[in-house]
Amino acid sequence: MTARRMARELAVIILPQLPKDPSRLEKFAIEDLVGRAVQMLVGHTRELLDSASAELSAATAAVVEVESEHPDNTMKLENLRPVPITSAQLKDEIARIDRALSLLSEAIDMPELVLHAGRTRIEVPCSKCKHVSSVLIERNDRSEVRAFLIELVETFIANRNQIDQFIKTAKSKWRVERMVSIDRDILRLACAEAFFMPDIPIKVAINEAVELCHKFADERAAKLINGILGDLAAEAEYFRQTGEFRGEVVV
Repeated sequence: MTARRMARELAVIILPQLPKDPSRLEKFAIEDLVGRAVQMLVGHTRELLDSASAELSAATAAVVEVESEHPDNTMKLENLRPVPITSAQLKDEIARIDRALSLLSEAIDMPELVLHAGRTRIEVPCSKCKHVSSVLIERNDRSEVRAFLIELVETFIANRNQIDQFIKTAKSKWRVERMVSIDRDILRLACAEAFFMPDIPIKVAINEAVELCHKFADERAAKLINGILGDLAAEAEYFRQTGEFRGEVVV
């Protein structure tokens, strides 16, 4: 996973924690938000690993059940004979294993996100007792992930109202306030990049937003946001070149 993609994922976690009152945004400590985001990632990683373990256990139990309940083995549980398994049964269990591997793959990315997010303190429970240890994780404050994360969130904060006005001009006429919160946050971050971060190609901003939808939302959200950003791409290019907005806000 690239450093900037890590930063974007952390930004999606941070945005819902921002105060709704614009007057409080300047005083809000982004550093504190980064720490909270990391703590949430640690918890999410544990959930992913638990879910993966449950999927694998379910697949194992299903295969054993097929074998133990077969007529050839009902009276011979201590010495089971091999039994045939249908392609449908096999397909179901492979699907479970595939889900478990997907969860594990996502969990593998989490420690890297945590380590790149900066300096934070997390609570780690002992595997043998209920004691909880406090562990300080520290990285260079100038890490690429951390720097881009702060730049992205600060860009959004500085231009929050204008970004929402841009979104309202999209041809699809989607109202910001009526969108699902996670979809809205992904869209806002993409607009922050497309309009106010000229070092990032507009197509990259759009593609990364779609990838965030696949990670945090669903295919419907990915299509919706791709459509809205497609409507705004030419406007974003014009704004980058002139610093002016030519669209008409939908009331």
